[in-house]
Amino acid sequence: MFEICYYSTAANTFMEYDIDSILEKSRLNNLKNKISGCLLFYKNEFVQILEGDETEVKLLYSKISKDPRHHFIQKLYEGETTERLFANWNMAYYKFGEKEINKANESTFIENFIAFSQLKPYDTIAAKLFWKRAKEILGRSI
Repeated sequence: MFEICYYSTAANTFMEYDIDSILEKSRLNNLKNKISGCLLFYKNEFVQILEGDETEVKLLYSKISKDPRHHFIQKLYEGETTERLFANWNMAYYKFGEKEINKANESTFIENFIAFSQLKPYDTIAAKLFWKRAKEILGRSI
């Protein structure tokens, strides 16, 4: 089992439909390639953890790193792991619709997301870095 964690910034040309396209394609491909993980996209920043077969994860990361929809890609960690932490997620994502965006919903989402990080001991290096970066991204709006 292998994992990679990275973060990046959306390009200025990134549009809301881009995230839908990314999710649709990644869910199908990740299922086919037995890759799991978690993606947070919030206020034009991405942080993602990918886990699975080393060859497949590295190939996917290579494609992601060349995607012009984001830039300033920083790999936080890559390495072996003993188990999947997101085994049931080929790509988890929560999307606010235009009508749902308000401070109460945003705060609730942030609180729930951070609480989720504490439900299970995410003790791999990549997972710790993913949750640390996610909290930094989310904490900017708290």
